[in-house]
Formats: sequence, C-alpha cells, structure tokens
Amino acid sequence: MTQPISRRTIAKAGVWSAPVVAASAAVPAYAASKETPGVQYGVYVSVQNNGGYVGYASSNNTGTINPATPEAHFTASGTPDSDINWDDATSKPKSATYVNGEGKFTPVTNSQTGANGAYMSSSGFWWSVPTKDTATGTGYIPGSSVTLAAGATFVTEVEYTVAASAQSLLKFGKINGQAWAPSGRKLTGKTTELVASAGQAKYLSVAQTAGTWTAEVPTITQNSDGTYTFKGRIVYTTSKAYTMKQSGTKYYSQTNFMPAQLRFPANDGWVSYKQTSSVQVANLTYSGNGATGSESVSGQATTAEIHP
Repeated sequence: MTQPISRRTIAKAGVWSAPVVAASAAVPAYAASKETPGVQYGVYVSVQNNGGYVGYASSNNTGTINPATPEAHFTASGTPDSDINWDDATSKPKSATYVNGEGKFTPVTNSQTGANGAYMSSSGFWWSVPTKDTATGTGYIPGSSVTLAAGATFVTEVEYTVAASAQSLLKFGKINGQAWAPSGRKLTGKTTELVASAGQAKYLSVAQTAGTWTAEVPTITQNSDGTYTFKGRIVYTTSKAYTMKQSGTKYYSQTNFMPAQLRFPANDGWVSYKQTSSVQVANLTYSGNGATGSESVSGQATTAEIHP
C-alpha cells in the first residue's frame, strides 16, 4: 500500500510556478515525467519469519536477483524488493523461513556494502538527486544536489496477532534484546551514520542517517474473532540535515528507520505479523540544471504482512 502526498514548488529563470499537490494510492512518486527537474523517493518495508521468531531484522540478503542498474530497476516488469521464499501472487510463504518486502525500494541496492541487485531485509525511505525524468533511472543532473532537512520523521505501526489459546506469546516481544511489553516502559535507541564510499554500493551515497527511535508502550486488544493483537508504535527522527551532491554514479541516499531487530515468538498459535511504515514529514530541497525546488513528503505509507 503506497499513498504519497507531496507539495512541490519550482523556481527557474526567476519565474515561480504555483505549488503542485499530488495524491495517489496507485502511482509511485517517480511514475510521471516532468519537464523541470524533480526528485524521486519511496518507502519500503520488510518483515520476516526466520523459524525461531517473526518480526524484523535487516540482516537477510536476497542475493543478486534484482535489477543491477537504475535503468533496469525502473523498467522491471515486477517490483524489485526484499522477498525471500515469499510469493506475492498468493501472499503465501514458499518455505519455513521467509521475508516479505513491500513498497518502493532504493534502486539497485539498499546496503552500504551491497552488490548491485541485492537487497537487505530492512525498512526505510530513499530519495534521489534531481533528474530530468522522474519516471526512469536516467536523466540525473551532473553536479546537482539534494538536501533532506533535519527532523525527518517516520512512524511504524506494529501488529502481532495470536490465537486465543496462544495469548501468552504476547508477553515476549523484544527490541534489540529488550522486553517490549504493555507492563514495561518505552524503549529508545540511536542509529549511526553510514556513507557508501566510491568502492562500495555503486549508486548509493548515504546508506544510513544519524537519528533516534522511540518505541512507545504497546497495547494488547482482543478481537471479535477471539484472537489477540499486540499493537505498538515506533517513531524515528533524523538528527541532522543531509546534503547529497551528484558525483560519478551516486544518485541515491536513504535512511533505515527501524531498530536493528524486533522479535516475537514463532510458536504454534501466531496468526499474523504486520508493519505499516509512513512518512510523517520529510522535507527535500534541491537544485540543478538552473532550477531549484522543494518537496514536502508526508503520508506516503507501505504495509508488509506475513502469516504461517
């Protein structure tokens, strides 16, 4: 599920255009060409069952099964993602362990050290330098720049549902090894900045922003069918502004907005696990090809869900 809401203004040769508002549940942020430069962006979410637990961990690697160039990424017949042993057509796993990735992933790779065409099982937000054609992986303007303002904020809603007979499983949620439970307290943590060098990910610049996350105290509710659902919210905020200047083949930057690991028991009785991540606010400003512009992104959301 992708629901972008953006506000964009462009200035060129001293003439300002009226603000453009775009809202679409079916069209990705980069799905229409523009005569004036624009930026691309997207939200992606990964969830998994590793056999011992269900939840989130960014350590799984698809291998080089996805498009290996920006051009191939944007013209792919399917949506490149972090799926491992998961069938999107049937929404069913193909093995005992699996990853379901949804949304619009960073073109080519979402890892600082990733090979072209390989995705890690992470969740995040990516953006590009200005391009003359936001529908493709071409037209990026040499020497252009884009800045993600400090304070970009992303919200992830977590839902873990179990059968009535397995209600005790709800007590064992953990974030990075710390108990995440209604009887506990909110949890906090930080992310460390990572920048891909010229010898690492070919098209990626900033691979991880510095920031902080807060996991609010969760709740447990009983549903009408007798099942129980653990519901929690994780809020991530970037700590500083990030400016990317186009150089060589560096076109994209990203931030992963989840703690490193989120676990719930995969014992008999679990029914489903779901994460919905959305952009609360992400302000982008950019310049290139004699034009300057801005894009205020909010509301774009993606959901990934798994079940036995």
